[in-house]
Amino acid sequence: PSFRRPEDWFRTAGYRPTQVVGPVQRFQCRICGKGFSSRTFDIDYWTHRTLDYTLITNLLVGGSGLRQSSRTLGVSTQLLANRHSRLARQALAVHCELCEEWKLREPLVLDGFQSFAHSQYYPNNINLLVGAQSQFVVGMNATVLRRSGQMTEAQKRKRERLETVYRAPHDGVFRSSRQLLELGCDLALASGHLPIEIRSDEKREYQRALTSLKPYGDWKEVGLVVHQTVSSKRARTVQNPLFAVNYLDRQLRKDLADHVRETVRFARRLPQSLERVMVHLWHHNFFKTYRTRQPDPEVTHAETAGIERGRIQDLRRRSLRDRALGWRYRLDDWQRALWTRSISIPIHQTTALARHLLTA
Repeated sequence: PSFRRPEDWFRTAGYRPTQVVGPVQRFQCRICGKGFSSRTFDIDYWTHRTLDYTLITNLLVGGSGLRQSSRTLGVSTQLLANRHSRLARQALAVHCELCEEWKLREPLVLDGFQSFAHSQYYPNNINLLVGAQSQFVVGMNATVLRRSGQMTEAQKRKRERLETVYRAPHDGVFRSSRQLLELGCDLALASGHLPIEIRSDEKREYQRALTSLKPYGDWKEVGLVVHQTVSSKRARTVQNPLFAVNYLDRQLRKDLADHVRETVRFARRLPQSLERVMVHLWHHNFFKTYRTRQPDPEVTHAETAGIERGRIQDLRRRSLRDRALGWRYRLDDWQRALWTRSISIPIHQTTALARHLLTA
């Protein structure tokens, strides 16, 4: 049926008392008869305790591990991990909405950040696609790697035994980098930023991935796509063409407890680790000041990339209040993979409810 006003599709249905926030307004759909409440569209939907999401984010990007943050907040690690997952989906929704009308106007830098989850026998590579001048993170994905490097004979035997259960794909870096390169080239083309400029290190997978993209691989011969490669041994200073992504690698290694080198604070689950990375990148893009020493402390990396400040502030407030529903957004492939937790190490048993929630 057609209604004269958007709110005519539902009617009020009294209040429901709660111990968390007091009386909650109930509603009923005029079409299907289903009931819902004002909490249905709140970030704290289906929770029994209200926490400060700003404080949670500050603890996360400040280097506190899951247990340290839990002790600070006085909650369990399971509850805090749930809030991190909620924030990650809010971050994906904000990124998707703000980038719908955004125009790229700078070169893009691609690089991989290596870490591990669950065990050092399951390393992973987190790819980042970043604006060269603004340091705005355009995209992020990950893949599981096969453990390599120097190992003892006992370690090699253990790796063989573990690989009878699960072995990482041999072309994971190629596939994940190809996905981000296609995203960057499509964005540059839609923005009219030609020639398309891509910077990366000399890793062969990046060069193969860009060459395999159609039609961008063919465009390299006529100069419409420029791929600049830089040695990874070059000093990581501001003058380095890869500085934007080198800077982010350092921040992730420094700010997130999961990735601090030689520590017991490593991630136990890869999907949750990637969600925490997404929250960090969301904070980096839309909250953190672009440069510490500048006259205007409110300039963020997103604003430097060309997104209006008012738009950023509005969605920033909404992201800490309104619930992000996946079907409302046109998520890119990398965003959908993080949302559904499809990037994982399939060795953990889950309940039927957990498997349902992963695809909800």
